Amino acid sequence: MSKTIVFPTATIKDKTDIMYEGIVELIQQLNDDNNKVIIMSHDRSRVADLESEIGSVEICYRWQVRDMMKEDNEGNYILVGSNEDDMRMAASTKTVLLTPKWSDVKDPGPIKYGLGIPTPKTLYKVIQIIKNQKVWFYHLDLNDRSTVYSLTSANSRGDISKSEREIVDGFRDSLKKGNRKYFKVLQLHFLASLIHNPMFKEVDIWSVMPSSSTDINEDLWALKERARILMGKRLVNPLFIRHTEIKKSHHYTNITDRLYCDRHFQSIKINPEYRNKIKGKVICVLDDYLTNGTSFESIRTLLIKAGAKKIILVSLGRFRRGSGIEYYKQDYNIAGDVFTQNYSYELIEEIDISGEYNPQARNEIENLYSLIYSNDNS
Repeated sequence: MSKTIVFPTATIKDKTDIMYEGIVELIQQLNDDNNKVIIMSHDRSRVADLESEIGSVEICYRWQVRDMMKEDNEGNYILVGSNEDDMRMAASTKTVLLTPKWSDVKDPGPIKYGLGIPTPKTLYKVIQIIKNQKVWFYHLDLNDRSTVYSLTSANSRGDISKSEREIVDGFRDSLKKGNRKYFKVLQLHFLASLIHNPMFKEVDIWSVMPSSSTDINEDLWALKERARILMGKRLVNPLFIRHTEIKKSHHYTNITDRLYCDRHFQSIKINPEYRNKIKGKVICVLDDYLTNGTSFESIRTLLIKAGAKKIILVSLGRFRRGSGIEYYKQDYNIAGDVFTQNYSYELIEEIDISGEYNPQARNEIENLYSLIYSNDNS
């Protein structure tokens, strides 16, 4: 999967017109991998010599690049920039913004909201990680209004290689224990999955599933914020409020207690700030892991009651068992105000349904391991 990498002049040259160390080698590598390289500038005279110095690059004005990026629905563009215009362009076209820390242009917006990249050598590896993601591990259409995606397999036992197990366990440690070793890799793999799927450009509101406590999972929240910023959306505050702490799901020994939505309905409400903002909107809710779908079914039900047009439920990992319940779809009648604790619920239909697994997603995790530990000292 080739990409088009867009470099503003300030990412290539410093303010004295000296090319940054490693840029020539980086662009040669990108060309060797069949990527397209665009250098973007308001001032053509400043970059006139770059085609002869660097080789196969295309020189474009900013407006030309913006028009091309707006037509892209496949996530083919990556913008490497560090000024405010770059950030606005990335947000308006829903394009990944990588912020070069080596540039002497360091505007506050890109520093805060872009993905910081320390060196051109590291940038090459980051682009390889983004290109590596092509498929979702799990996909299930619940109906024409609700879809479930899971990015990776969460299983680290059984028929699994050592390298896949390390990455899967590393992702889990990031989300459950705050271990940051693999967090940036997980972040890149996740963002790549969004830009490669046009459905996510339709999302109006991004949210996370509330944790079992009343606290916010900071790493999950950070991933949600990256997605929100990437897609240029403004609503920041939590969509759901867990007003009463509950036990973690694996502490329930009774299958009935674990499988049904009661504990979530009794402890979650929709944030009243969103009372007039959900109807007719596309909502994406992010959670760390999917087992039987109880958490997702709870919030899906609340969002349907609130008038959401479409609901996309995304988990970063999916536990797959050889037997037993896969995804337990539950339909409820909700009475009352879901923006308060004053609502009641009645189960009207329940069914175990199956989605589609794509084993290629496990191969991508294997590839991630190889990319991370490639011998380039970056």
